[in-house]
This record gives sequence, structure tokens and C-alpha cells, in this order.
Amino acid sequence: CEIDNHVCDLGTGGMTYVLVLEAWSRGLEAVINGEGIMQSPVVREAANIPEDQVILTCVALGWPDEEFVANSVVSRRRPIENVTRYLGFEE
Repeated sequence: CEIDNHVCDLGTGGMTYVLVLEAWSRGLEAVINGEGIMQSPVVREAANIPEDQVILTCVALGWPDEEFVANSVVSRRRPIENVTRYLGFEE
């Protein structure tokens, strides 16, 4: 929607969250993708989105390909207690 030339983005975050949760519940992979906004010329061309429309968010959806090598990557992370300090909380 548009009010006085300002784009209404209220509710977009909630709608995006529900879309992703529904996709996951049906076995689809879904990722909220900020890169789509940073690469809006590419997204506009691929999705045929006119220049007079604003891209607020992008969601990548698809069936998982378990055999694709990149999907088997497991990132190594430091234990949370090595990078986090809680102040003002009791255990």
C-alpha cells in the first residue's frame, strides 16, 4: 500500500515469518534473504519486478537437495560460554 508516497511495510516481517514457518512445516526449506534486497537489480530482472515497486524482503524457498555438497557443510563454532557474558542474570 502507499500513503502520501510512503510505502507501508507494517506487517511485512510478521507475514514473512509466517510464510517461512508454514514452508518448514510442509518440508520446504525457507530462508529470509537480505541479499535479495542488496542485489535488487538481479531480483527485479529474475522476478520481473518493475522499478516503481519496492522490494521489502526476499524469501528463498525450495525442496532440499540432500546430495548437494554445500548442504552437508557443518560450521564449527565456539561454545556459547566462550563468547557470551551474562550480566544481571542469576543462574
